[in-house]
Amino acid sequence: MDSYSESISHDQPDDQPQDRPNNQIKERWVVIHKFRTIGDAIFHMHAFHAIAAVAPQHRIVLAMPGSHPSADLFVDDPAIEKVVFIARNARFRWGRIKNISVLRQEHFSRVWILGRSTSYAMTALCAGIKERLGYGIRWPERICLTRRLYRPMPRPIPTEVPKMSWAFLETYGIERLPDGQKPVFTQTRLQQAYDQYADLPRPWIVFGIGASHAHRRWPSTCWVTLADALVQQWGGGGTLFLCGGEQDRGTASYIASSLTTKPSIVYLIGEHLSVIASILQHAYVFVGNDSGLFHLAGAMNTCPVVGLFGVSPVFTYLPNALQIAPPRGISSSMHALTPYYVTQQILQHCQFI
Repeated sequence: MDSYSESISHDQPDDQPQDRPNNQIKERWVVIHKFRTIGDAIFHMHAFHAIAAVAPQHRIVLAMPGSHPSADLFVDDPAIEKVVFIARNARFRWGRIKNISVLRQEHFSRVWILGRSTSYAMTALCAGIKERLGYGIRWPERICLTRRLYRPMPRPIPTEVPKMSWAFLETYGIERLPDGQKPVFTQTRLQQAYDQYADLPRPWIVFGIGASHAHRRWPSTCWVTLADALVQQWGGGGTLFLCGGEQDRGTASYIASSLTTKPSIVYLIGEHLSVIASILQHAYVFVGNDSGLFHLAGAMNTCPVVGLFGVSPVFTYLPNALQIAPPRGISSSMHALTPYYVTQQILQHCQFI
């Protein structure tokens, strides 16, 4: 099977109408999500759920670029019929041909394009999708959208990604759902993940040490100092969970080997996101870089969440998270956030149970 046409689908009972062959379903909507990071998927989670709430069968198909860990977020989500993977560089001829083929064989009646993308709008047009809705900020994109359905974005256009998608949906009268930002995992999956670690000593401290951009990663030595300070503050024991992608395995090993305190160490490197979500439900605190795991923790909102923003601006869409920036403002280096300053901010502002 071609890598771009692979999909993740959800098994449903045989009597459900959405399980009929694609060409027998009159109304079927697809949402094209042009980014593929975990953070970007969390940004748009509210949009996926809000669109699904008004869609036929109250479900959508999600099309996203390439296989990525962010697809873990949708394995249990009843609003997502399935995830199909499309080419990221749809502006190139071969990628566009692949995408047209993937979209055409699914027989979609409407497409929602989240993000500014002329190439995906043109792909949807060529795939024969009758109703095409998108931001339409650039005129080449706008001419590929369905004119009778197009609604101009409000001016000024919000610069923060989640707020941009909120504004887009509001122009079509689609309301945000109260828990629309929160990823959905079955209780069985969460319990199975929790059972693996249930006997580990408390409190549980969770560090999200990775980031998709290297300049957003806090130095390893800073993580070591912070971990020692928090472990000492909370009794000298507990468990430290080190979370990240495969590229963060070396950093995790360095942190674990450099600690002067002796908490239990658990490596959650490259783990399914449902495992991390389960740990967050029982964590004492989560501390992470500006990364997908920080946004996952913020959306779950089950423990105090701390984000480290040394080189990037804080987000206003997560009001319950403590987002720490350098005292003198955004810097060119994460070294501007000192472990002492971060520790003091955590102890002063986080409400611990």
